[in-house]
Amino acid sequence: MMFRGRPRRRGSRVIDYRRLDDVLAKNPQRGKILITRRPPFEVKAPNVYQVWVTKVSHPKAVHPSRLHVIEQIVWDRLGNNRSDVVLDAVEYLMIENGVEPTLRFVSKIRDMAVMKNSNFYVTVSDGIDTKVLNILRRIVE
Repeated sequence: MMFRGRPRRRGSRVIDYRRLDDVLAKNPQRGKILITRRPPFEVKAPNVYQVWVTKVSHPKAVHPSRLHVIEQIVWDRLGNNRSDVVLDAVEYLMIENGVEPTLRFVSKIRDMAVMKNSNFYVTVSDGIDTKVLNILRRIVE
C-alpha cells in the first residue's frame, strides 16, 4: 500500500485519539500494551496491559519523565507476549519532556514493536502542531 508516495509499514500508524477504543477492541485474542493518561479504572479490556503515565504516585503509574522505564516495560512485555503497542499519551509526553526527546522515544518504541512483529499505534488529537504531526508520521509510518 502506498502512502504519500512511500511504502507504508504494515501495522504502524498514527490514528485519531477517538479511535482508541476501536484499536483496543480489534483482534481481541492479541494482547495490547497501552501507554496512556487514562487512569486504570477507565480501561476495562481484559487483553490490555496498561502503563499509566502520570505524576500521581500509584503502583500502576510511571512518571512522564521516566521514558526509559516505559521503554523497559514495553520491551519486557513484548518479550513475554505477542502484543500490539498503543501510545495514547504522546502530547502529554511532549509537554513533559520536549518534542525531540519524545520523538526519539516514539522511534525507539516503534522499532521494538517492529522487531517483535507487533502493530504500533500512536493516537493524536487536533491540538498537535502540523509540523510535529508530519515528523511523527514519518517516524511511525
